[in-house]
Amino acid sequence: MVHILAPKPAEPTLPVFFNLDGVVGAPPAENRLEDVLFVQFCFRFAADHPGPSMRPETLAAFRAVQANGVCDAATINAIRLTQERIKRHSPGTVVDGRVSPARGYSFGGALWTIVHYNNVLQEQTRTEWPRIDKLSGCPPALVQAVIRELVGD
Repeated sequence: MVHILAPKPAEPTLPVFFNLDGVVGAPPAENRLEDVLFVQFCFRFAADHPGPSMRPETLAAFRAVQANGVCDAATINAIRLTQERIKRHSPGTVVDGRVSPARGYSFGGALWTIVHYNNVLQEQTRTEWPRIDKLSGCPPALVQAVIRELVGD
C-alpha cells in the first residue's frame, strides 16, 4: 500500500512524498498492487507530459509501461533506465531494476529512487500536489489509496 512519508528534518522542496510498503521491480520484489501502480503511474504521467530534456529512448520506455499493477519487463526496463540516468549525476545510485521503500530522502549520497519519482511528479503537478488522485490517468486503485492516505476513509 502506498503511503505518505514526512521525513524529519523535512526537505523544503518535498516535505512529504509517496513511499512504498514493499520493493517494486525485478525479483525478488514484493510488487504489491498499489506500490506497482504508483511507480507505473509516475512513468505514464512523465510519458504523457515529457520535459524538453527527455531523451527519445526514455520516452519510448516510459510509453511502453502500462499502469495495470503488474510488474512486467517494460516496468523493470523503465526503472533501470531511470536509475542509469540518475547514476550519471549521483554515482551512489544503485542500478538494480528495483524501487525500494525510502528511509528518509537519501542513502549513500544518492536519493532513493522513489524520492526521485516523487520529485519529478511533484515538479510536473505543482498546483495539484500531493492530490495525484485528481490527475488524468491516475488508476482507480491508486486514486482510492491516495484518498485514503490524504483524506481518510
